[in-house]
Amino acid sequence: SATSSSSTGSNADVEFRSLDRVRSQMTQLYQLLREGGQLNVFGAIGRKPPSSSKFATPEGPIYPTMGSKIITPNLLEQITGMEMINLTPRPTNLLLYGGAALAVLEGILSLYLHINFNLLVFCTLLLALLDQVLVSGAVFETGLRMVLPEMKTRITKHEAGHFLCAYLLGCPVEGVVLSTWAALQDGRFGGRSTRAVSAGTSYYDLDLSEQISGMKPLTRESIDRYSIIVMGGIAAEAVEFGRADGGAGDEEALVRFLRSLNPRGGNAIKSWSPELIRNQARFGATEAVLLLKEYKPCYDALVDALERGGDLGNCIVAIENAAKKEGLGWLPKPFGMVLDEGEHGKWIPIEESDMISSTNGNSLAMDGSNVDPTSTNGETNGVPTYGEDPITSTEHFLQKYREEMKQKLASIDQKLDELDRKSD
Repeated sequence: SATSSSSTGSNADVEFRSLDRVRSQMTQLYQLLREGGQLNVFGAIGRKPPSSSKFATPEGPIYPTMGSKIITPNLLEQITGMEMINLTPRPTNLLLYGGAALAVLEGILSLYLHINFNLLVFCTLLLALLDQVLVSGAVFETGLRMVLPEMKTRITKHEAGHFLCAYLLGCPVEGVVLSTWAALQDGRFGGRSTRAVSAGTSYYDLDLSEQISGMKPLTRESIDRYSIIVMGGIAAEAVEFGRADGGAGDEEALVRFLRSLNPRGGNAIKSWSPELIRNQARFGATEAVLLLKEYKPCYDALVDALERGGDLGNCIVAIENAAKKEGLGWLPKPFGMVLDEGEHGKWIPIEESDMISSTNGNSLAMDGSNVDPTSTNGETNGVPTYGEDPITSTEHFLQKYREEMKQKLASIDQKLDELDRKSD
């Protein structure tokens, strides 16, 4: 689960805690480190480039996909290269199977030790109730992890997905817990209450908190950030294991969040119908998958840090070191455009094919400027730039696409006129 000042969790309702002084100061610290070049991938997605960089400030946030936000199942599969079912949390029957196995074991014990079977069942139910009430099911979870050792790895990679998406989107992370025992010691994840989660990532988005509290109009950008972070765990499992098992609670949290919204202006959607909610979940999952694939070295380094028991500082250092080593930084252009065309929409990738190779071995960007791929001057914080204006802007791309469509339509009209003249 992902928890925040705009808090979500598998076992917790959506909450919006008041903007506090500590979080405000921490956000300012993150921003100062980012502006100073110490944090190269914090806020790398959907935020303005650092003022110290050579990148021009785009008109709006840049995400891996630009254009339409309508993501149909077919379009999701085309963009991510994954089947829709792989990004749908698989229903678990652990309680059913565990209960059946326990019942068989108790039957055997009752038969051989001559203990009343009903008494064994009663004691088992009583212990399970006490486990849930006193330690939020931590004892049961411990037993489950002993039977299924791969469960720990899956949980770690799931939470790493939330962590990295929040970090890339410029939302400071407060902490991560990977077990119910750890959550019991941390009030942000329920603490000593029946609300403690089994695992979680705590982050905060001050923009969204201010908007939810009515200090600012609620914007679609904030809703999109929240959606991507919440779906980051499911996306991570799908990327790493081919199919998401956990994350049903994340989906429920997103549904509750969207249904609870009452936009007060801005560019947010006025009402969230079931179909719009499903589309927003697909949008969040699509963006998260692309982010995790693009920043895979950072994700792997983060997982390694979490598996070694690293604290928050160790995790951030691991992310930034991996980014520096691989030349990753602020995202200067989307990976492609989504257009509302046809029954399922259209995906137009922006890949190397959009960089026209020139005769001198350099590349010609879409804006016509030459880029020498071997020049170190063409990089900012390890990220390639493209001429004086490094941004392949959405507006420029759409303008180019419209011009191509106009030319095709003009050609069709010309051929139709020729046919009309011939028929006359």
